[in-house]
Amino acid sequence: MAVFLLVLGWIIIGSEREQVPYISIAELQENTDAWVPHRFRIGGLVEPGSIAYSDDRLSVSFMVVQGDRHLSVHYNGLTPDLFMDSVEVILEGEYDEGILKADNLLTKCASRYAVE
Repeated sequence: MAVFLLVLGWIIIGSEREQVPYISIAELQENTDAWVPHRFRIGGLVEPGSIAYSDDRLSVSFMVVQGDRHLSVHYNGLTPDLFMDSVEVILEGEYDEGILKADNLLTKCASRYAVE
């Protein structure tokens, strides 16, 4: 029984550590100290014309927009096929020196999942 409780406690504590909050650009910019160096998720639209790939295309820098708020993003890794100007993205990472250093990038395509 003690082993079961120990394993159950480890699972609960481990899952709490893995929870990553979803915040807005406004929340980040208005209270930066609360989010540095914590991980979080943020979403928005890729600003048209802001995408700049590295020479090896293994990293990309771009701007994300939510309303009138803008956020600089740097992502290391392969980008999804649907990644392009004006697409909706969800990013996960840490904020450092005015840039979201993302290590997870997801794209959304509403038309692909729309009910017909």
